[in-house]
Amino acid sequence: MRRQEPLGRPYWVLWTAGAISFLGDGITFGALPLLAASLSRDPRIVSLTEAVTGVGWLLLGLVSGVMVDRWRRTTTMWIVDAIRAVIAGAFAAAVLVGQESIPLLLITGFLLGMLAPFFDNASSVVIPDLVVGTALERANGYNQAALVLLANLIGPPVGAVLFVMHHGLPILVDAISFAAAAVLVFLVRRAAPARAVSPDRNLGRELKVGLLYLWRHKLLRSLCLLLLVSNAVGAGIVAILVLYVLEALHLPEAWFGWLVATYAVGGVVGAVLAPRLARRLSTFKNLITSMLVLGVAVVSFGVFTELALIIAGAVLMGFGSTWWNVISITLRQRIVPAELLGRVTAVYRMVAFCAAPAGAVGAGFLAHRTDLRTPYLVMGVVQVVATLAFAPLIKRELAT
Repeated sequence: MRRQEPLGRPYWVLWTAGAISFLGDGITFGALPLLAASLSRDPRIVSLTEAVTGVGWLLLGLVSGVMVDRWRRTTTMWIVDAIRAVIAGAFAAAVLVGQESIPLLLITGFLLGMLAPFFDNASSVVIPDLVVGTALERANGYNQAALVLLANLIGPPVGAVLFVMHHGLPILVDAISFAAAAVLVFLVRRAAPARAVSPDRNLGRELKVGLLYLWRHKLLRSLCLLLLVSNAVGAGIVAILVLYVLEALHLPEAWFGWLVATYAVGGVVGAVLAPRLARRLSTFKNLITSMLVLGVAVVSFGVFTELALIIAGAVLMGFGSTWWNVISITLRQRIVPAELLGRVTAVYRMVAFCAAPAGAVGAGFLAHRTDLRTPYLVMGVVQVVATLAFAPLIKRELAT
């Protein structure tokens, strides 16, 4: 049996910090839609709470890529988490004393969304600084496993339970998780190398280099556009899910967290199997099959009414999306030069995240005009069609 390359202490410290933060995020994810639904049952308002978190990518996504290529990536991570701890703590305090409101919820989501691009870019591009060779798939797989296990499987049900106990408790736990993660990353902040100082720093010119690299790279450009569609679909799924559970499935509030948890079951399986599938299947088959699985699973939410089939669909959603993430992230990390990875990742993810607010709001308005099942049927079909449309180009570029 071939000996696996070790991942190293710095990686595992960062992984632990991320796991703690993922748990806090999952707890809040399970509680905030319930908080929004307790303040308004209008699907447009509820979906707007999801949409504002993606606005940060529209405003600062590209800038964050330039900064991540300039700064030490671990330093960026701990500073951002420290600031997020303060913001989440202030919001938790307001909810604990009964001052929650839709405007305050939207403002908090907006502020956290403005910080997210800096942390997300840094945490993604720091992995090749710590892990090399064939261990890269495993490192990304473990990251994705922690994300779906803690943010989707464990966190949401805990968040729903804490929400029932007191509306402010899940947000307080999230603030504490941000603070703990910041401390851990601070301890290994020098594990990632300091970035080389360019004698000619210019935001516009540095950004242009990243933009042109992605645009001229046909494979990365195709994957980016396919991810744009997938993110719009994913944001739409999440935006109306709490109302889908409460009003379409007629389940208690706690089932929102449990349905999200079943998504995570598939996600953990996808994260574990993705490195093995990467060795046994071609990159093309990994990328396209994972997206088709996701699309078919979304359609099932709009077609079926039986709870068992809905649960199976949620599991397949998690499996397909995490499988795609591990393969596509690793591919991008290997293709892009280290000095450009922050900018290219920022452009890649910003383009994709641009679709998230539109997907969330679109799903909300479509549900308002029709019903809570129709958006899932429409979004799933869009996902499948887009995947089949991009497949020939992706196959051709992978072969070159």
